[in-house]
Amino acid sequence: MQNKSINEITLFRYLFNLDNRNLPQSILSWFAKVGNDTDSDREHAVKELATLKGKCRNLVVFSKTFVDAMDKSYMKFTQFHMDILAELDNENGIVRSPYFMKGCYVVYRIKNGCLTLWVFHDGIDKYISIPTYYICASPKDKIKGKGHQLDCMVLPLLDKCMEVNLRDYIDMVLDYLCLRQWAQVELGKVSTIAKKETKKKKAQEVTKPGLDYYTFDSKWYTEISNDESFKVSGHFRLQPYGDGTKRLIWINEFTKNGYHRKATIDKVKDGEVSLS
Repeated sequence: MQNKSINEITLFRYLFNLDNRNLPQSILSWFAKVGNDTDSDREHAVKELATLKGKCRNLVVFSKTFVDAMDKSYMKFTQFHMDILAELDNENGIVRSPYFMKGCYVVYRIKNGCLTLWVFHDGIDKYISIPTYYICASPKDKIKGKGHQLDCMVLPLLDKCMEVNLRDYIDMVLDYLCLRQWAQVELGKVSTIAKKETKKKKAQEVTKPGLDYYTFDSKWYTEISNDESFKVSGHFRLQPYGDGTKRLIWINEFTKNGYHRKATIDKVKDGEVSLS
């Protein structure tokens, strides 16, 4: 986590109703103050944040190992993106990656099969969190599986702001949601403490329970063989169950001959999983 507690960051205070500040209006006022060009599209993107107030899931912080694996194997998950957008309709949340810039958080919303992202930075201004990009992703067609693609629209909200690989945010959020919804994952809860100074004659600092956040990792297992026989690569499959639910399962590698042993995913290179 950052040196600044999430209980002190205006983005979290607004979304989780910790104070009465109108963050969208504060952002627009800040834009005007610094001379940032604010057309109707930018204004609408900022004001749209009001639809998430009090309706967000707690912050999820991704592990480095999770991001490294997903960054190399994201193409394996694109076939599930339409399914997850349909299944998690009306979900809102916040995520953070260890590769984000310091003080950067991504807020997401899923509605009517579309994904909307706001990229926020807490270090641009001393007092309020500032959004730098507004990103929308929607299905380009109704094809499911490997032929599925998403249309992407990126709207810069801050003049002269440059960030690379913005489309990666889309895949990162959707891949996380696929694993969280359908696979066995490790989700650790972290509780925080909020500090507040009293207004008594003698200044006194009191503490109370703050916002919780979660750390996210995923472990799946496969098998490897000690011979040179033909092997079928391990792969993910979305398995339907009789009760109408689905689960993302890992299909083990297999070979016709030779012995097998369990192995964990060690690294991913060029889209292929390396095992040890």
